[in-house]
Amino acid sequence: MSEQNEHAIAAEDRVPLKEKVAYGAGQVAGAFQGSLTEQLMQPIFVLSLGMPPAWIGILSAIYRIWDGITDVLMGWISDNTRTRWGRRRPYIFLGAVLGGLWLPIVWLVNPEWSLTAMVAWLIFTQLVMFTFFTIWNIPYQSLMLEMTPDTHERTNVAVARQYLAAAVWGVMPWAWYVAEQPWFGATESRPSILQGALWVSVGAAVLTIIFGSLPALFCRERYYKTLKKDHRVSLWQNIKATCENRPFRNLLLVSILFLLGMNAKIGLALYLRVSYACQGDKQLAAKLSGYEGTITTIIALLGIPLFQWLARRYGKRRAMTWIMAVVFLSSISTWFSYRPDMPYLSIMSGILLAPTSSAIWVLIPSMSGDIVDHDELETGERREGAFAAVYSWVFKFAVSAGMALSGALVAWSGFDETIGAVQSAETIFWMRLLLATFPAACVIGAMVISTRYPLDTKAILATRRSLELRRGKL
Repeated sequence: MSEQNEHAIAAEDRVPLKEKVAYGAGQVAGAFQGSLTEQLMQPIFVLSLGMPPAWIGILSAIYRIWDGITDVLMGWISDNTRTRWGRRRPYIFLGAVLGGLWLPIVWLVNPEWSLTAMVAWLIFTQLVMFTFFTIWNIPYQSLMLEMTPDTHERTNVAVARQYLAAAVWGVMPWAWYVAEQPWFGATESRPSILQGALWVSVGAAVLTIIFGSLPALFCRERYYKTLKKDHRVSLWQNIKATCENRPFRNLLLVSILFLLGMNAKIGLALYLRVSYACQGDKQLAAKLSGYEGTITTIIALLGIPLFQWLARRYGKRRAMTWIMAVVFLSSISTWFSYRPDMPYLSIMSGILLAPTSSAIWVLIPSMSGDIVDHDELETGERREGAFAAVYSWVFKFAVSAGMALSGALVAWSGFDETIGAVQSAETIFWMRLLLATFPAACVIGAMVISTRYPLDTKAILATRRSLELRRGKL
């Protein structure tokens, strides 16, 4: 049964195509700033420079703790900013420029340094990188929540962003493969893969500055004129009120479990592909990662209209539950798809996961906009920055916890980086079992919680009517 969700989107609620394209293009910068270094970190620092895999997880946790502090501060600063250009757009422009310029710095590491020196370098460069990313990302995420008051148009904006984000996600998995090529040349002190990573990052930096600035130049802050210019909310009140919102807490729990499972899977899948499916052939593993990324991006794009229709016809809550069910099947399938006699079969679990990977990042931002409306009805405040900041912190915490857990699970399985890529049969067995079952268990929990999300479409539309009776239409 549907939730009787169909309604026509009013002309004044529609976001112009120019703004949708500009906003979606910004996600190119978000992908490069947020994920490029992490895409290259384990293949280079663990497989090429010999850093223990557990260290990558530990360092990620350190970054996210810092990131959480800066996210909350940036959300509060953004909500309370008043300029002639708005609350969000000045920071989006500044963050795009600073983040792009800093992106290649991490790859200036010297491979002859000690482990301690490498760890210190990573901590310094990544903390600065994540600070610049926060300056851009929190206002960027906040901007989406105020581009339209219509629940379905919010989904349409998220869909436009996902289509454009797919362009960069389709090529991102090839970063490792490109960095592995000998074109860049080795020196006496630097292997070619470090040179490759540096130049890949330089190219990404240029795109980050260009595309990351577009939302600041072309998008509109729809709620800005309704704000009281002299009204300010304290940092603690901002955090407290945000965390007390019941639908938001539900969405956070779903996201935490989902992200724990998916990010624990990333490390396990990487090492299992190299050590088992590809029998130690890192070039083949890098190529398969590239193929998987490109193919799954295409399939993800084809799947977006289906989940967009499901969300509109049956409600975002029910669509979220169905997404989790497909993710569960993808996780279980890895037990059968990672095989040394058929290495290319290892991309099948990613293909099964593909339609849902885009759908969930369409639904969550759209649901967040509905939650901000719900919060305005209860508190009288428009605090998009606070919700974006808290969600971003939880997102990054869950990603880091998942990566740290991934490193711990790889280490627990008996993986030994000192013996090269090919590991013992016992280690391979435990890595296969963990890859198939741990993400699946996390997703089951997320699926159960998502069924209790309180904002169906009827409640969302009623909230909007109540708000417009109180403060008028935008």
